[in-house]
Amino acid sequence: MTDLVHIRDVEFARRGTGSLAFDVHAPRDPQAPLALALYFHGGGWMRGSRADLVDARLAPAAGLGLAVASVSYRLSGEATWPAQLEDVREALRVVPGIVADHGVPLSGRVAAWGVSAGGHLALMLALTAERDGAPAPDAVVAWFPPTDLSLMSRAPKDERARAPHFMPDLSAVPPFERRLLGLPDAAGPGDEERLRAASPIAHAHPATCPILLIHGDEDALVPLSHSLELDARLRDAGAPVSTLVLRGATHEDPAFDTPAVLGATAAHLRGDVPLGSAGHPAA
Repeated sequence: MTDLVHIRDVEFARRGTGSLAFDVHAPRDPQAPLALALYFHGGGWMRGSRADLVDARLAPAAGLGLAVASVSYRLSGEATWPAQLEDVREALRVVPGIVADHGVPLSGRVAAWGVSAGGHLALMLALTAERDGAPAPDAVVAWFPPTDLSLMSRAPKDERARAPHFMPDLSAVPPFERRLLGLPDAAGPGDEERLRAASPIAHAHPATCPILLIHGDEDALVPLSHSLELDARLRDAGAPVSTLVLRGATHEDPAFDTPAVLGATAAHLRGDVPLGSAGHPAA
């Protein structure tokens, strides 16, 4: 196993009276400068932590030749959209320099990797950068991301789709996307337009970094159609995108933290493997 260095609780911004911080996991003595992956956790924009899944996910990814900076962002109970996009943009702007100042040798390549709600943020970071004159990552990997907030779990799903183990009763799921935007739980006029404007699918264009989407075909919380529809929209625009479908996997399935998926993720973040031009490969 690769010997890793872990640097924790490094502040990169202050918001009001609060602090945003990140943790770094990286090979201790890399053979060459490392690509930096900014990792954004899931949790419906309402919960979750940069310390989630370090042993199962972040450390193994770092062991594949990456510096992984797991980044905090404001949750929806603290601030509503677009605060979260502002936070990850600030991370993209300042975290690489701070990581280098801590002695981690970096190559200059900075990618974004997010899961679920964090995948939404990674995609929005890339897809809105040109429009807003903001910094853009060199690549994005998004696992089971919500790409159209006006649909969320109402998106078409496979007949075999099932709830994840941590949320077995989907009828009790709160409207995460509405709380992200500060909308009341009950639908109102103009809500759909606001939700869609905060969605990656509304911002597909050709001038974006290479994007890899990875999604399970049995996901009932954020159905696979979210990734397939974004893939189609990006392909139509001429953007570099590929989608990996995990057969038999639901949301946050253990299948994602396997060597095959982590290897494909790390290769894309490092920029080792060019994207294919067609098809949706299945694992």
